[in-house]
Amino acid sequence: MSHLSLRSRGLIIIGVSSIVALCALLVVKQMSNESAGDSRRKGPGGVTLRHVEYRFSLQNDRNRVAEKAEFWIYGPVKVTAMQECQKLEANHPYELIVDALGNQVLHFTFQNIPPFATKLIHIQADVELLSAPRTRQAGESRDFLTREDRIESDSPEILRLAKKLKGQAAFATAQNTFKWVSENVRYAGYDAADRGALYALRNKQGDCTEFMSLFVALCRANGIPARGIGGYLCTGDMILKAGDYHNWAEFYGNGAWHLVDPQKRAFRERGEHYIAVRIISKSAAAPMGDWNRFRVAGEGLKVNMEP
Repeated sequence: MSHLSLRSRGLIIIGVSSIVALCALLVVKQMSNESAGDSRRKGPGGVTLRHVEYRFSLQNDRNRVAEKAEFWIYGPVKVTAMQECQKLEANHPYELIVDALGNQVLHFTFQNIPPFATKLIHIQADVELLSAPRTRQAGESRDFLTREDRIESDSPEILRLAKKLKGQAAFATAQNTFKWVSENVRYAGYDAADRGALYALRNKQGDCTEFMSLFVALCRANGIPARGIGGYLCTGDMILKAGDYHNWAEFYGNGAWHLVDPQKRAFRERGEHYIAVRIISKSAAAPMGDWNRFRVAGEGLKVNMEP
C-alpha cells in the first residue's frame, strides 16, 4: 500500500506540474498576441492606426427601372494636421474626387437599377491619427478669416464678445473663446438644421454644429483663422453609424491647425480620437456643394446609412 501511495503521489505531482506549465504557456501566448495587436494599432512616433468601415443602401423606391443613379460620399480627408488616410476602398467602382483642401469624395454611378432593388455600398479606410499636429502651409489659413453663411464673424454681437475674449496672443484668445463657448452654450440634442453662430450666442444652446460655428466665428472676429470640421469620434476600429457624426473646429496658430471641440470640451487634445471626413468650406469648387454628408441624384432613390 505504501508503494502505491508513493507512486500515486508522483503521478499527481507530475500532473499538477504539467497543468502549471500549460497555463504559463497560454499566458505567454496571450501576452504575445496582445502585444502584436498593440503594435498593429500603434505606428512609429505614437501614431495611432484606425480601420473604419461604413455602409449605405441605395434603393430604387419606384416600380420602374432607375436608368441612372449617382451617389457621392465623403471619405476620410486625405491629409490634415492630425491625420493621413492611408487606404480607401469600396465594393463598387468609383471616381475619386479630391479638392484643394484634401476632402475626398467617392462618386458612384449605377445604371438600370431594377424596380425596388437595392445597391449596398461598403467603404473601408485605414487612417493614421496623430496626438499632436504637424505643421501646414500658412497660405491655406487665409481662406478662413471672413464671414460665411452661419459664421457671422462680422456681426456686432459677435464682435463685442470677441473683443472681451481677446488675449495677449492667438493661443490665449482661442483658449478664452473655447472656455466661454464650452461654459455658456448648452447642448440641446441633435438638430437637423444648421442654425449658426448668432443663434448659438443669442439662445445659448445648440448641438455640436452650433458650438463649432460660434467658436469659429469668434476666432475669425479676432483675426484668427478658424474652420469647421465634420467627422467621427473613434476610440478604436469601428463601423461608423449615422448617429456618430460629429462637428468640431480647428484654429490656426504657430504654423499648424489645432483641434478644438467645445461641445466635448477638448482643447488641443485627444486628436487620435477624431477622424475628419470633411473640412467645411463654402468654396464653389467643393465637390459636394451644400450637402453635408452625402449626395444622391436620380429619380425615386432613397439612401440610408446602414447600422
